[in-house]
Amino acid sequence: MLAYLRLFRWPNLAVVALTQYLVRYAIILPLLSQGGIEPALSHIYFALLVLTTLLITAAGYAINDYFDLRADRINKPDKIVLGKHISRRTAIFYHSLFNVAGVVLGVILSLVVGSWQLAFIFIIIPFLLWMYSIRYKKKYFIGNFIVAVLAAFVVAIVWVFEFQALNGAVAADPATINSISFLVRSYAFFAFLTTLVREIIKDAEDIRGDAKTGCKTIPIVSGMGTTKRIIIFFNIALIALIIAMQVYLLRRDFDLLFVYLIFAVQVPFILMINKTINAAEKSDYNYLSKFAKLTMLGGVLSMVILYFYILEGFSIL
Repeated sequence: MLAYLRLFRWPNLAVVALTQYLVRYAIILPLLSQGGIEPALSHIYFALLVLTTLLITAAGYAINDYFDLRADRINKPDKIVLGKHISRRTAIFYHSLFNVAGVVLGVILSLVVGSWQLAFIFIIIPFLLWMYSIRYKKKYFIGNFIVAVLAAFVVAIVWVFEFQALNGAVAADPATINSISFLVRSYAFFAFLTTLVREIIKDAEDIRGDAKTGCKTIPIVSGMGTTKRIIIFFNIALIALIIAMQVYLLRRDFDLLFVYLIFAVQVPFILMINKTINAAEKSDYNYLSKFAKLTMLGGVLSMVILYFYILEGFSIL
């Protein structure tokens, strides 16, 4: 059982589920209630949307490990699951099963909210994850970008489905809709940038095995010096964007959220810059990768504080 949990990256899946639940219950529903709008997507259908996301994500992890086995034997031999505890054939079976289940559920949900076009999302994403595993992961920057976009979509898809389900209610209170859209876009962009940074860090951590398996990642093509500068650049960009958001929040009296972002997000990014400058060993980049994940979680949990402000009637826009 533990081997399967490791194969499907259960901590990552838990964060995905937590993120989607917070987007819905800490942002979307309170703001809809504040605007006097009843949510259109039921709790059951939303739970199915989360399940769909988790199934497709887990399938993506399985196929990635399947094609990445040779590099993993070099990069992390002590953490390999496939070939030791789970056969590669079993991994392909679960990859196929989870993808089929995820696509079927996604199509059903798309029809429920009255937008058959959304069904294509659940067809494109598994295909994109497959292509990422066999080709794009080995390419310069493209693989990093794809994973970052998918991370942003984990946030955005919650509002995409609710927005479609609301239909006519959207025009009833544009201020509420705009507030939700602003916050969802902000968290989605945060997810995009932080994931992009972490993916580049992971490439730096795995440079030895990736180089021996023909990958053309940023560290391999441009060197570790340039990779460090890219990581630092994105960290500085994140800090600047969060400062801009903090100023925006402070002007609207979100004082506690302002302080939280300093200690949970700003300070960690500053520490990451310092650690990146001094990074020399694989263990340094492993530390940075874990630290980036914790910082991402810190940003996600800021929705809890935001929830209480919304309940008190604070305006976002």
